[in-house]
Amino acid sequence: MLKIGFLIQDMAKLGGTERSASIIMNGLAKDDRVYLIEVCPKGEPVFELNPSIEKVGLFKSEKSLISSYIPFVHKLYKAISGLQLDVLVIVESKHALYGVPAAKLAGVRCVVWEHFNFNVDLGKKKRRIARNIAAKYADDIVVLTNRDRQIWKEKTDTHARIVTIPNAVPDLGDIRYNKNAKTVVAIGRLTSQKGVDHLLNIWDTLKKDVRAKDWTLKIVGDGPDAHDLQCDSLRIPDVEFLPPQKDVRPIYQEAGIIALTSRYEGLPMVLIEGASVGIPIVAYDCETGPSEIVENNRTGYLVNFCDMDGFAERLLNLMGSDNLRETFSHNAKESALKFAQPAILNKWQQMLENH
Repeated sequence: MLKIGFLIQDMAKLGGTERSASIIMNGLAKDDRVYLIEVCPKGEPVFELNPSIEKVGLFKSEKSLISSYIPFVHKLYKAISGLQLDVLVIVESKHALYGVPAAKLAGVRCVVWEHFNFNVDLGKKKRRIARNIAAKYADDIVVLTNRDRQIWKEKTDTHARIVTIPNAVPDLGDIRYNKNAKTVVAIGRLTSQKGVDHLLNIWDTLKKDVRAKDWTLKIVGDGPDAHDLQCDSLRIPDVEFLPPQKDVRPIYQEAGIIALTSRYEGLPMVLIEGASVGIPIVAYDCETGPSEIVENNRTGYLVNFCDMDGFAERLLNLMGSDNLRETFSHNAKESALKFAQPAILNKWQQMLENH
């Protein structure tokens, strides 16, 4: 039995990273001793954790990593040593900046789990430095896509073993695709990354076509761009905004199509979830993720980034054909089996056991 600690900023967010981490922690906790180490706990985890998972907090309030670097390393080192961990899993590569040194000081194996892709640093120099530290000094780096594995190898002096393990699909129950559903769904944080501005322009264009007459666009999420996007949508027919949903099942039950217009991704959870319950997808072929989920012309459509006319036409193709949506739905459920929890947990277990 391994003692495995998962280091994360906090688990009180309703995000894909937190959902993915909870799935893996809960799965591993069946056979191993799992600990949650939060940098600054903000309350109870949004996603339910196995009661056997012990929680540890490093700080009671937010701290600047730059001005408190030594305390970050020291407190994490003490937590690792006190828990007598065998492995530290660093959730999100930015935490490698202090997580890798702390793990090395404690003499434990260090796994860095990337949740974006290497080319995305959000303008943060610390994230770039942290990734290079991970590449040189961590034992393993878990990336979400084969494309990102290639980028890491091309752009770093890599000493760590780089392993591709996709996110696992959550348990969504028995949702059956409804070919009569007339809703296009987009789920995600309302920031520039998710490209909802593009989606609104696309929707404005396609609503002039008779095939889109009875269809509605539902945008689920919140974020800094929410107000501006909602104002922009007032001139566009049949657009509805909903707040983030802890339980996404009701959203998927009434979804006819899932749309994703992101400028970049890691491995979008909404596409994995949608495919797993058989919802056809139209997505920008951004870097990285959509191309490793969507099989073009079989489970949905991949559209070149910024081709808004092409995106609108692919949506209209699906809107205009019940049979095409049913065919894509069947294919999507079959294709998404590779993201099932047992398959993904097996990859994690193999990675942890083979050192």
